[in-house]
Amino acid sequence: MWVLDRIQKTISNAFKKKAYYQSNTTLTSLLRNDAVLDLNTYYDLYEYNWDIRQAIKQIAKWVSRNWLYLEDNNRKTIESNVLTDEVYSLFQTPTFLHFKTALYRNYFLSWELYILPILNVQWQTIWFDILDSRAVSKYVDEYWVIKYFQVTSNAWQIQRYQPDQLAYFKYEDDVHNSVNWMWVLNWVIYDALSDLEAMKTNYYFYQNSAIPSAILMLDEWMSPEEMQNAKDMFEHQFRWSKNQHKTLVAWWVKDIKTIALSPRDMEFINQRHLTTEKVSACFGVPKAMLWYVEDVNYSNWQNQRTVFIEWTLRPLETDFEHILNRLLEMFRPDLFEKLRVRTDWEQVEATQERMEWLRKDVASWILTINEARIERWLEAMPDENANKLLVSKNAVLLEDIALDPVLYSDET
Repeated sequence: MWVLDRIQKTISNAFKKKAYYQSNTTLTSLLRNDAVLDLNTYYDLYEYNWDIRQAIKQIAKWVSRNWLYLEDNNRKTIESNVLTDEVYSLFQTPTFLHFKTALYRNYFLSWELYILPILNVQWQTIWFDILDSRAVSKYVDEYWVIKYFQVTSNAWQIQRYQPDQLAYFKYEDDVHNSVNWMWVLNWVIYDALSDLEAMKTNYYFYQNSAIPSAILMLDEWMSPEEMQNAKDMFEHQFRWSKNQHKTLVAWWVKDIKTIALSPRDMEFINQRHLTTEKVSACFGVPKAMLWYVEDVNYSNWQNQRTVFIEWTLRPLETDFEHILNRLLEMFRPDLFEKLRVRTDWEQVEATQERMEWLRKDVASWILTINEARIERWLEAMPDENANKLLVSKNAVLLEDIALDPVLYSDET
């Protein structure tokens, strides 16, 4: 009897799993097959949506803003010389800001980066070109390993590159296919498109305000030509904003039925505010940096900037540092053997203030040294004292929490 029950449960579970799979597949296909979720749409939104464009440009402007330096294999800072000038010139395309802007535009719009080295006559990399993600196709084998990249130029010329000829970065996989990527704008795409339609609605509301706002009831005896002339006369006299609210006296109009927009249709202003809020949250950029300065004062702006630097810029700084070092490793190994690109976190704005907070928390027995280091995006130290609270009055922190912790007792 128990064998029969076991078989029935197995069959039932199989049907449940199949139904669950079909349900999720249907939901995925509905989203994936939606024409809105297209890479070209995202680039169009970057061109036409101020909030998205400004958020990406602000991030590109702030990342590595005079915070980078070079260090040798002994972790010593390399002073400015011919070698450092050669490294910095690789990323001047034509300026460092242009390089960052192109990088983060593709980073946020496609969540992928394709960077092509430009060679001189000696086949040596002299700078890097960030390719438009829409022009690149990936080809994989049966194990989902990339075999080659195919790049289509503006002249419809197709060029094929091997994986070691083109730098490829992807920072979040699609949950359904590891070869594809996630788009950060997936979460705000409909809001951004609704904002665009709200702008059009607002524009055509004023442009055509005299035409759709009323129905003219003309006398039945008027000929089609006379009706058209009456319509043209009405438009000429009352169209455009400067002609609003004028008085109409016409013998050929028997009645006027007014058509008013519903309160819901006139909520385009609220829709635009909602879109700005969601875009700001999506990119981690305060609204004040998008030039919305209402209700902004010195105090809350300082807090917004601190949060922006700590929780938006720091992870991006880590990624950016990795990208630069990876490019040197792939295409300029002669330089990579001698140096590394690093971020000077002490030069990052708001770091000193945050350091003071963490020092006080460590001294007040609130945080351990390793907890404070993790708050600063640093690795934990193996020293056992770094995982203990400084509860002894004789325990003195000699070094900064960014460095190795050294504790001693004045009794020894």
